[in-house]
Amino acid sequence: MSSSPFILYHYPASPYAEKVRLLAGYLGVSWQSVEVPIQPPRDQLAILAGGYRRIPVMQCGADIFCDTAVICDEVISRADRDLASCSEAASALAQRAETDVFFAAIRQGSQLKTAIGLTMMLGFKGMLAFAKDRASFAQGHGPATQTPDAARSVFSSFLRDLDQMLASQSYLGGDAPCLSDFCCYHPIFLAQGFKSIKASALPAGVKAWMARMAGFGWGQYSAVSSDEAMAAAKAQEPRPLPEASAHDPDLGQWVTVTPLDTGRVPVTGTLVSRSETRIIVARRSEDVGLCHVHFPVSGFECSLIT
Repeated sequence: MSSSPFILYHYPASPYAEKVRLLAGYLGVSWQSVEVPIQPPRDQLAILAGGYRRIPVMQCGADIFCDTAVICDEVISRADRDLASCSEAASALAQRAETDVFFAAIRQGSQLKTAIGLTMMLGFKGMLAFAKDRASFAQGHGPATQTPDAARSVFSSFLRDLDQMLASQSYLGGDAPCLSDFCCYHPIFLAQGFKSIKASALPAGVKAWMARMAGFGWGQYSAVSSDEAMAAAKAQEPRPLPEASAHDPDLGQWVTVTPLDTGRVPVTGTLVSRSETRIIVARRSEDVGLCHVHFPVSGFECSLIT
């Protein structure tokens, strides 16, 4: 396990960040916190991650990790304990949680309830800024356009299936959580944040499971400034690249990497590694020098710049 804590760029209400924070808490992996605004601009993070739009982002020295698929892999690799194995059914439920169900968590409430929930979290001006920012964030992504009735149906079906899977066990992983537990937790966390569902409305098994999951907490972490995080990137070199992709014909080419669903802001850099699961591009700036930015292959498009 690495002795150097990872740095997480996040904000407290971020559901995907909560997935990572609870995972770190359960696995006992220490981390450092840089709290960022709920919407851009995030100027220093933009330098590190090339303008990548979504939260959270993880930094380990001069390596930057985008999307919770690779962030969770990094957290798990640092742990001294193991997660339980995910069954096919648990993995399938987690996939639903991170696609249709995630957006159903937001869309199932009325616009008025959503606005009230956001105002309670962010204040009136913050709610307006958030609404303006998110109007373009998921533009053109089908699940983000669900009607309230459709969203309620999607979310209710998810809760019923989750409750059924938890009927005879404490977690989706059995007696201990698997990664799917954390994936399924965060859309419910989001729905509660948006005031689109009350804890009292959750099935009893899901409500008890939510309490067990929340009980893991965020673990051992400390706050650092974005200036300190930038200095850490500048002071280190990226870690060695995996050898498995050394023969990719596109290595060394100028590319863009873009999410396929939401926050479709392309990150530009030199392709330095590509495997079946991960894309790594190199970026250099005067502020931090050379950084390697990591993305999952799934859900992202890597295109040559011609």
